[in-house]
Amino acid sequence: MVPSILCALYVIYNVIKIRSFRKRFQNQTLIILVCVILLDIICNLSITLSFYGHGSIGIQTIFFCELWEFLDYIFAAIIVWYTAIFTLERYMLVFYSNLLRSPKQKLIFHYVPIITIAVYLFVFYLLTTFVLVCSSAFTYNMHLCGIQCLDQQNAVSTFNWLFNILFPVFVVIVGSLLLLVHVLWRRREMQRNLGNWSKNWRMIVQLLGIAIVYVIVWCPLICISLFSILFYHNDLIDQIEHYMYFTSYLCNIIIPIVAVFLTPELMQKLRGRTRPGTIDIGSVTIRQYSNN
Repeated sequence: MVPSILCALYVIYNVIKIRSFRKRFQNQTLIILVCVILLDIICNLSITLSFYGHGSIGIQTIFFCELWEFLDYIFAAIIVWYTAIFTLERYMLVFYSNLLRSPKQKLIFHYVPIITIAVYLFVFYLLTTFVLVCSSAFTYNMHLCGIQCLDQQNAVSTFNWLFNILFPVFVVIVGSLLLLVHVLWRRREMQRNLGNWSKNWRMIVQLLGIAIVYVIVWCPLICISLFSILFYHNDLIDQIEHYMYFTSYLCNIIIPIVAVFLTPELMQKLRGRTRPGTIDIGSVTIRQYSNN
């Protein structure tokens, strides 16, 4: 997690220091996503690591268990949803940039989805974690204090898994694939404008880097989950699905690293590259001659 934290802090540092990086519209969703992941690492994954380090949670109260569940659920969902929004925005910026030019268009297609998703997920998990009543007892030496109330409600649990988690993951994977196919199909036409092609290609590479991580991490989990829901379900599949879910944490941790290494202006600053200064040959020659 340390490299991920350092990369996230580096992104935030450049958001503060570099006005052009902060103001550039195509960077805004990625910046928000990295900030959310940093909060997830600090507020949620730190509790998880402490739990596995000590074998039980540090604060053994019902409220703390519910808070841990709430943080784990909402961060997992909001990260995949914001990545899905990031994917759709990249597609629009490459092929339909006219839809994101005016302030009104940016409000409708950018700010409203980000705020709406955040409010919806907050209310959904607030109700299912703190308000939903169930008969399960909390076990302080189990991950998330044992079986959650949300998982005991089959309809709500299935909706949460399919819509709040798997649907945005599907959008990321399929949307990235469609973007790549579309770009390859129209490559010659797009390369006529070298300035736009260079800018678009940088955005595409950023998205594909994240999409590859999603394919590696999420596709096996999606296959096991859908097989369990649609065809066959037993305790062994539950255990496999449970352990594979932990790989989703890896996906979140890698995104800040991808964001830094696939953002040219951040990498250029990180490597300390500067434009070589021009040398006045005449003055150098005269100075050398006078010294001799």
